[in-house]
Amino acid sequence: MRNKLVNVVIALCFIIGLTLLFINPIQNFLIAQTSKRVVEKQVTVAMPADDVAVEQPVASYDFEEVQSLTIWDILEAQGKVNDIPAIGSIHIPTVDMTLPILNGVGKYALAVGAGTMKPAQKMGQGNYALASHYIEGKDVLFGPLYHLKKGDSIFISDMEFVYEYKTTSIKVIEATDVHVIEDLKDDTRLTLITCAEDGTRRLSVVAEFVGKTAAEEAKQLGLK
Repeated sequence: MRNKLVNVVIALCFIIGLTLLFINPIQNFLIAQTSKRVVEKQVTVAMPADDVAVEQPVASYDFEEVQSLTIWDILEAQGKVNDIPAIGSIHIPTVDMTLPILNGVGKYALAVGAGTMKPAQKMGQGNYALASHYIEGKDVLFGPLYHLKKGDSIFISDMEFVYEYKTTSIKVIEATDVHVIEDLKDDTRLTLITCAEDGTRRLSVVAEFVGKTAAEEAKQLGLK
């Protein structure tokens, strides 16, 4: 009986070890696939006419509710792809990053892409601020920002236009430095925020606005 119990414990330890070994690759794969699906779903939907109201789900902008990403959040997001409407996309060629942009910083938005940090933001105007999770050492969600360099181009799109920004600042800031997402007079920029130093601080990327190009023209130029 004792030997049988020992064998059961060994088997359980083996299973738990395998789970821990493969959970991160599975998690990263699911995030990448879900992000891709949301982006692809977005580009297959025609832009509505200006006079057509498009209903968006209620978005959360409560930063204090943002929690670390879990495998359960990712699995839930997988099942809600059709209920997660993207409002645009962000593309950074130099670090091979393409993500959907979604309203708010709710857990599903941040589990699949970049969330807007303020309501009613407009691309190419004011300080367009986006946030997403960082999984240490992994090139999913905002992880590629750690490979970004000053001068790199960042493109965001609302499917009608592609807006180009040029990276001017990359630095670690305090978690309380929320002023970095505020609008500044006569300043048009893009601000990207993700975790740094085990979540105790934040990585802040600032890029200045260069200009916008019609989506069809941008596509011909190889821009997303």
